[in-house]
Amino acid sequence: MRGRQNAVGAAVVVFILAGLLTAALGMADYQAALIALPLLAWSAALFLRPHQSLSMRFMLALIGLALSLTLAVEIVVVGGDIGRQNTVFKFYIQAWLLWSVAGGAAFSCLFRASRQWKRGLRVLWYAPCILLFGIAGLYPIMATPARALDRMTDLPPTLNGLDYMKRATHWESASSGDGGDFIDFSVDYELIRWMQENIIGSPVIMEGRRYPSEYQWNGRFAITTGLPSVLGWNYHQRQQRTLDPLPRWVEQRDWNIRMFYDTADMDIAVDIIYHYDVKYIVHSGLERVHSDPAGREKFEDMVERGLLSVAYAVDGGVIYQVDEAALLHYIVERNS
Repeated sequence: MRGRQNAVGAAVVVFILAGLLTAALGMADYQAALIALPLLAWSAALFLRPHQSLSMRFMLALIGLALSLTLAVEIVVVGGDIGRQNTVFKFYIQAWLLWSVAGGAAFSCLFRASRQWKRGLRVLWYAPCILLFGIAGLYPIMATPARALDRMTDLPPTLNGLDYMKRATHWESASSGDGGDFIDFSVDYELIRWMQENIIGSPVIMEGRRYPSEYQWNGRFAITTGLPSVLGWNYHQRQQRTLDPLPRWVEQRDWNIRMFYDTADMDIAVDIIYHYDVKYIVHSGLERVHSDPAGREKFEDMVERGLLSVAYAVDGGVIYQVDEAALLHYIVERNS
């Protein structure tokens, strides 16, 4: 009896403290606290309930952790975030996973307990459950066709995420703002497939970029092959490296990539290749649109000197392979 009284007393204290804290946070404009804190207090009270089973306490701990994450992102924000969208996005992924695990166990417990309920109460609970399950079941039926139509070109049903590249074209405006050209994605598709089937290990690749926008055809070889490139998504890289001078180093990589394709000076191109340990170089539609025509000629000169070789080529695109020994010999001879 005394244990039950102590548990009830503890629960009352928890609810009072939670009520006060909820009111304070609500007045401080943290509206999520109005829902999260009462539910958190309820979970804590159930967790502390005498003779509560270990499995139930584990489920309540998952719920409590998810509610805590939901409340935490209202108050704590990762530095350098855009408002707090990435903080909420990343931590809510974890919260929803925790809720989904706990929710499955909770539904199982309720379903088992419902056998003891009166008939009217069971109908009252089963009816909305069946409706919700039916609505959820409509999602894959209705969303899949809608998503399948969201393509850059008409496609037959397929599970291959690269098939759109066989048919699609895209108008790419030059970074300079002066003109542009159509990019035939089928060229990149052939080059990407060659990389996937022939490159062993994780050599660094060099591919062109559009500046300043990130939401373009940037990083397409690194994304589709998984191979490391000199620079990924510029802004994401700077977000993950907020301490000075790391953001400036990311920007420097962006400038160096554009310099590499624009410059007609072979010595500058060689230094960039050596500095970033580049093994393969892509030159396709994106590089053609965003680079200086004078910069393209150096690749032929580098092939003639044996610094590069044509690893694979199709009409409109080529992959060069760096000859490391020849490149190092050239640098030593040049600097001697």
